[in-house]
Amino acid sequence: MADQAQIEHLLRRTEFVARPARVIALLAGTLEAAVDNILDVSAPPALPAYIDHNNDPKAQPPQPSNWDQYVESVKWWFNRMASDSPKPIQEKMTLFWHGHFTSDWFKVYDTWAMTSQNQLYRVHALGNFKTLAQKMAIEPAMLRYLDNADNTKSSPNQNFARELMELFLLGVGNYTEADVEASALAWTGHTLDDDGHYWFRNDRHSNALKVFFNRPAVNLNGPDIIDIILDVKKQIAARYIVGKLWDFFAAPGTQPNAKLDVIASAFGVAWDIKAALRSILLLPEFYTEPVTRGLVRSPIDWIVAVMVHTGYRAEILNPQWFVEGMGQIPFSPPNVSGWRPNGAWINTSSMGTRAEFARNTTWRLRDANLAQNAGRGDMSNLWTLPVDQAVATVAGLFGLNPMSESTRSALSSYITSERTLLPSKDRNSWWMATNLLTMALLAPEMHLA
Repeated sequence: MADQAQIEHLLRRTEFVARPARVIALLAGTLEAAVDNILDVSAPPALPAYIDHNNDPKAQPPQPSNWDQYVESVKWWFNRMASDSPKPIQEKMTLFWHGHFTSDWFKVYDTWAMTSQNQLYRVHALGNFKTLAQKMAIEPAMLRYLDNADNTKSSPNQNFARELMELFLLGVGNYTEADVEASALAWTGHTLDDDGHYWFRNDRHSNALKVFFNRPAVNLNGPDIIDIILDVKKQIAARYIVGKLWDFFAAPGTQPNAKLDVIASAFGVAWDIKAALRSILLLPEFYTEPVTRGLVRSPIDWIVAVMVHTGYRAEILNPQWFVEGMGQIPFSPPNVSGWRPNGAWINTSSMGTRAEFARNTTWRLRDANLAQNAGRGDMSNLWTLPVDQAVATVAGLFGLNPMSESTRSALSSYITSERTLLPSKDRNSWWMATNLLTMALLAPEMHLA
C-alpha cells in the first residue's frame, strides 16, 4: 500500500494540492497505481468560445477586445488548474511547457495565438516530445515571439534557430555558431499569412546546401533541424529535458544524476513524455526530504492552492490583477528562458503582493454567503472557538498539515494576545478572524509545494 505522506507529496507536485478525496482514493493502492492514475489524462477541453482569431468588430454578437480576451483567458486557465480539469496534471504539464517553450502575450499581442499555443501544450502535454517540438516550432505565437515569421533567405533571422538549441532542446555549449547559421537558413520561409496562420513560403526559403552538426551539406528545411538534433544528439537532448522535468516537479539542485541518465536513455528512444515523467515520480529520491521540503510554490502554484482550499473561482478572487506583483504572469514569462524557481519567488515585493492576495481572499472567507457557496462553511464565528480548535480549523481549511510548531505557536499567540486585550462580549470582531485567516495563508507551509 502507498504511504500517506508520499501520496500527499505526489499530489502537491502533480495536482497543485493534495485534495483529501484524492489522497483517500489513491491510498487504496500502490504508489505505482497512484502515479498511473494521476497520469491517466482525459481529452482536453475546447478553447473558450470568446477566443476570436480575427477579432472582427462587426461580428454578431460583438467579440471582446484582444485585451479582454486575454484577461478572460487568464481566469479560464486558473479555473482549469484549480477546479475544472478532471486531471490537474494536464494543466501542470501545460504550465511546464509554457515555461519551457516560451512565448509572451505582450510581444505576440494576440490572445488567439497565445491560447492556441497553450492548447497545443495541453494536447501534447504527456505525448511524444518530438511531435510536440515540431508543432511548437510552427505555432503562430512562437513564429511571432522569436521572429521566425520575419526570417527570409534575403535577411536571415537567427533568434528562433539559436533558442531552439540553447534553451529548448540542448542547452548551452552543445552547438556552434555555424550550426546556428545553418539552422536559421533552414527555417527561412516558415512564416504567417495575412490572417496570422502558419504558412510556408518557398519563395522566401533558402534552398542553399547547409552543413549542420558536421553532416554532409544538404538542402535542409526547418523540421529537418529538429529531427537531426533529436537523432545526432539524442542523449544530450533527452537528458536536458529529463533534468528540466525533475527540477520542475522535484526540486532544483537535487538531481540524482545516474538515475536520470538511465531515464533519459529510454526517453531518447521513444520520446514518450508520460513514460519519462512516470519514471521520475517513482524514483525513491523523489520522496526524500531534500525534495519534499525543497520547492517553493511559484505564484501560480500558490494562487491555485488558495483557490482549491477556499473553493473560490477566478471570477471571485481575480488573480489576474495580482500576478504581476508576484512576478509570474500567465502567458507572459519574463524572457525566452522562462521563469526562475525557488529563491526568485521570495523577496519583499512579491511576498507583499501575496499578502495582498491573501487579504483579498480572507475578506471573502468572512462573507458567510460566499464561503457557504464555495462549500467552505461560515467563518464568521471563527474567533469564538477555543484557541486549539481555531488553529485546527484554519490548518484544515488551508491544508497546513503537518503544521510546524513555529506556525502553530504564532497563530495561537495571536489569538491569545488579542483575546487578552478584547472583552469576551466583543470577540466576534471581524478583523481578528480575518487576520488569523490571512496569517494562515501566509504561513511558510503554504509557500512550499
